[in-house]
Amino acid sequence: MTKAKVGVWGGAGYTGGELLRLLSGHPGVELARVASRSHAGSAVTKPHPHLRRLDGLKFAAELDPAGLDAVLLAGGHGEAMHWLPGALAKGASLKVVDLSADFRLKDPALYSVWYGRAHAAPELLDGFVYGLPEFDSAAIRKATRVANPGCFATAVALALGPLAASGLGGTARVTAVTGSSGSGASPSATTHHPAREGSLKAYKPLAHQHVPEIEAFLARLAGRSPAVPALAGATGVAGPAGKPSFELAMVPVSGPFVRGIYAICHVTVPESVDLEGLYAQAYAGRPFVRLVDSPPDLKAVSGSNHCDLHIARAGGETVVIAALDNLVKGAAGQAVQNLNLMLGLEETLGLEAAGAYP
Repeated sequence: MTKAKVGVWGGAGYTGGELLRLLSGHPGVELARVASRSHAGSAVTKPHPHLRRLDGLKFAAELDPAGLDAVLLAGGHGEAMHWLPGALAKGASLKVVDLSADFRLKDPALYSVWYGRAHAAPELLDGFVYGLPEFDSAAIRKATRVANPGCFATAVALALGPLAASGLGGTARVTAVTGSSGSGASPSATTHHPAREGSLKAYKPLAHQHVPEIEAFLARLAGRSPAVPALAGATGVAGPAGKPSFELAMVPVSGPFVRGIYAICHVTVPESVDLEGLYAQAYAGRPFVRLVDSPPDLKAVSGSNHCDLHIARAGGETVVIAALDNLVKGAAGQAVQNLNLMLGLEETLGLEAAGAYP
């Protein structure tokens, strides 16, 4: 196998560390370069002491795309949109997976509303495909640029996607608890783990930045014009035109643990709908989604690229619960899954290992 040469931008953070961990043991790629402005010149093992196999590899201040087949961008939100135009000028065929929010939404006007900054490269938005492989693997295989979904977005989209694609809709009331690693490696007064340990705290209730991303994705599955503009790469899977989709009422919660997202999605579904059959069909042959018989355990997905889903119903009321590792299936693992598809490799390559339990 000829290995693809891959570079990572933003390799010093938690997500960057997971990318390096997964890529360092990946049989189909060569981890050629790693960049981090905050750790330029330092050994990779300084922020990631567990990655002993990368001893000797150092962070560059900037990621040089010359000679690379693909790049994974894991810098802060707003960085990729400034870096990418220059990189593409050096190599138009470069494959890109962006793990930030910079290319998830199609309408550039939404970035000022939800992320507090104008988009620096709006001309590139149409060239990105939204990278949720369970629904868009065919489009991802053909893509040269993929926008990796957010961690909350991945959990909720996997929980509600089969319902939206079947034409069901309405209001989805979501409570999603996330671990402290989702706030990044630099602590703040509200995100530092010692302040979160032993406590729960809701934040951005009904106003989280992943809401338009999720609603646009579900609307695209339903095949109707979304209330907010569609996602980048909106040529993927779509249901019959005119069918309704979901509006989210989402409350994120800071949890007293390090890894994971636990999303409880409450929707109204007619009793006549065969939910078990619907989900079994939607995820048949999808290697990283597991339908489980009882409410999932975060420990069972920690460190893995799996998402566990459970369905509970009473009358017309339905709850779909999703559990995943925010740093793996919610970020780095999904990025590698997308990269595999883009490179024409087996989707599961380098991602087969189970997580750690307990």
